[in-house]
Amino acid sequence: MAGLFSSLSMAARSLEAQRAGLDTAGQNIANLNTPGYARRRLDLAEVTNGTGGVEVLGTRAMRDAVLDARARTAIPDEAREGAIVDTLALVETSIGAPGQSLDGRLAAFFDAVSALSVDPTSAVARDGVVLQGRQLAASFADVAGRLADSARLADNGVRDAAAELNSLTAQIAELNDAIATGGGADVEALRDRQQIALEKLSGLTSVAVLTRADGGVDVTIPSGRALVIGGSSYDVQVGTAPSTGYATLSLNNIDVTSEFTNGKIGGLSYARDTLIPGYQSRLDDIAYGVAQQVNTLHQAGFDLNGNAGVAFFTPPAAVAGAAANLAVNPALTANPSLVAASQTGAPGDNQIARQIAALRDSQVLLGGTATFTEGWAQLAYRVGADVDAARAQQQSKQDVAEQVARLRDQVSGVSLDEEAASMIKFQRAYEANAKYFSTVDEMLLTLMRTVGGG
Repeated sequence: MAGLFSSLSMAARSLEAQRAGLDTAGQNIANLNTPGYARRRLDLAEVTNGTGGVEVLGTRAMRDAVLDARARTAIPDEAREGAIVDTLALVETSIGAPGQSLDGRLAAFFDAVSALSVDPTSAVARDGVVLQGRQLAASFADVAGRLADSARLADNGVRDAAAELNSLTAQIAELNDAIATGGGADVEALRDRQQIALEKLSGLTSVAVLTRADGGVDVTIPSGRALVIGGSSYDVQVGTAPSTGYATLSLNNIDVTSEFTNGKIGGLSYARDTLIPGYQSRLDDIAYGVAQQVNTLHQAGFDLNGNAGVAFFTPPAAVAGAAANLAVNPALTANPSLVAASQTGAPGDNQIARQIAALRDSQVLLGGTATFTEGWAQLAYRVGADVDAARAQQQSKQDVAEQVARLRDQVSGVSLDEEAASMIKFQRAYEANAKYFSTVDEMLLTLMRTVGGG
C-alpha cells in the first residue's frame, strides 16, 4: 500500500508540473505582442529522493546577454542617423525648389539691373532695381532665419532628449531596487521592463551596461561617467552656452556635451553644431559676396543726378551673419534716383548698370570658381547630399539592428507554433497523469475495501 501512496504522490506532483507547463505556455502566448517580453521556460527536474516523479524548479526568461548588449550597440547608431535625417529634412524645405528660392531672387535682381541698362534714365527701372534688391535681401534673411529655426529645433530636441534620459535613468534605478528586493515570477516582469528602459536609453545615447549580482544594472556613458549605480541615478544637467544659446550637458557639474556623440542626442547635436552652421557659413559667403561686388561697382558710378554712387546694400560688418542682416541702403529705398547706372555721370550712360548685371555670370565666389547662382546650387546640393548620405547610413544601421533583433527573437521571442506544440505536449502529459492518478486511486480504494472486508 505504501507503494500505491507513493505512486499517488508522484502523479499529483506530475499533474502540478504539467499544469505549470500549460500556464507558462499560456503566458507566452498572451504576451506575444508585448514589447520587451522574453518568453518563459519551465524548468523541471527528476525527483531524486527515492520517491521518483518530477518537480518544478521554476520558470525563467530566455535572454541572451551577448545579443542584448549587441542590440544596445546597434540602436544608438541608427537613432543618430535618424535624428540627422529628420533635422535635415527641415533644412531641405528651407532651401526650396530650384528656381523658386534664392536662385530665383538672384535672377530677378540681375534682370532688373539689365532692364535699367537698357533705359538708364528710367525712374521705373530704378524702382524695379530697388524693389528686387529688397526682395533679394529678404530672401537671404528668410533662408538664414529658417536655417536658424532648424538649429533651434534641433537644440530643443537635445533638451527634450536630456529630460527623457533623466526619466529613464530614474526608472532604471527604481527597477534595480525592485529587482534586488523582489522575488518570484514578478522579477522576470521587472527585468522585461528594465530591458525596455535600457533600449530606450540606448536610443538617446550610447551606454555601457554592467549587470549586478542582484539582477540590477549599472549604466555609464562610454567615457565611464555614471548614469545609474544600483538604486541611484545621476541626472544630466542642461545648461545654456552664452555664445550660442544652445544646450550644454553636464554630469556632476562636469561639461560632457562633447561626450554625447551617438544616439538621438548625438545626431541632433551634430546637425545643430556642425551641419547647419556649415550651411549658414556658405549662405553668408554668398550674401557677403553679393553685397561687396554690387557695392564696389555701384559706388564707382553716378546716379541719375550725376552724383557719386553710394553703397547699394548696407555694407555687412562681417561675413558671419551677412545673410541675416543684408539690406538695401535706406537712402536708395527713400530715393530710387540714387541708383547708379552711369560710369561717367552722363544721364544716358549705362556702363555701371551693365557691369552689375554682368555679375550674374561672373565667377567671384569660392576663390573665383563659382557665380552667385552656382554658389547657391552647390549649397543646395550639399544639403541634399547630406540628407541622402544620412538616409543611407540610417538604412544600413537599421539593417544591422534588425538582424540582431531577429537573432535575439530566436532566443527570447514567442513562437505561436512552438507554444502550441508545447501546450499539446503538456496537455497530453496532464491527461495521461490524470488517468494514472485515477487508476492508482481506484486501486487504493479496492485494496482498502478488500482489507476492510477481511
